[in-house]
Amino acid sequence: MELSGRSILLTGASGGIGRATALLLARKGAKVTLFARRLAPLESLRSEIESKGHEAIAVAGDVRSAADAERAVSEAVRRFGALDGLINNAGIGLLAPLQEAEDERVAEMLAVNVMGTIRVTLAALPALEARGASPGAARDRVIANVSSFAGKVGVPYYSFYNASKFAVAGLTEAWRRELGPRGIRVALVIPAAVETEFLARLDRGRALGIGPAGTILKPEEVARAIVGALERPRPEIYIPRRNRWLALLNVAAPRLADRIVNRLFRYPGKRA
Repeated sequence: MELSGRSILLTGASGGIGRATALLLARKGAKVTLFARRLAPLESLRSEIESKGHEAIAVAGDVRSAADAERAVSEAVRRFGALDGLINNAGIGLLAPLQEAEDERVAEMLAVNVMGTIRVTLAALPALEARGASPGAARDRVIANVSSFAGKVGVPYYSFYNASKFAVAGLTEAWRRELGPRGIRVALVIPAAVETEFLARLDRGRALGIGPAGTILKPEEVARAIVGALERPRPEIYIPRRNRWLALLNVAAPRLADRIVNRLFRYPGKRA
């Protein structure tokens, strides 16, 4: 997809990966609909984008709400005339041992990470299909879902987060095959740990692994991959690329992968 002049809806746009992605999309000439819960940072980001001569609108809302998702899509179409792409980036995390499961926290995370992705995609689908059907319109439309390496490999103390991101990976794979024949390409972006508010709130001694498992990406690195997924959609995009090999090993030799993952990740009370 050539991004110049294209209308893109971005969830989770208020900070971290979302903010970096919005700025890069704008530099590429895209018209960006910024969708997140916090209006103040969205308006600040919109002003920054417009001050540089680009186009953006801010829509405050919750991805868990079908009405909010539909309103974001409607605003994108009203302001920019169409919708060409969707980036499902909104998400929250949870780091906890199995025995510390709290129904409310797990349910909230699943509602945002899984149901939020579903609701926004459902809201966007008619506009994406209409864009492809309109005379003379560009036919390439893309949905990019931002998952995590935790959506491919189970990690100690991340089981609930794993569940949500494995779900996003499964949704993406199925939608890629379901929507591809209808002209909508679907890509999965799979980053390692990223320097965001989520990571900042965690005990890094438990949250991060050692060696290659301790890689921390900058939001700008992930933003480049997300924008690349719109420009050149691929089924799966690992960041860093080497993580693909552990994901493949996880399927081909799970017992060996168990030993590797358990060596790479720290445990509470255990030295790295």
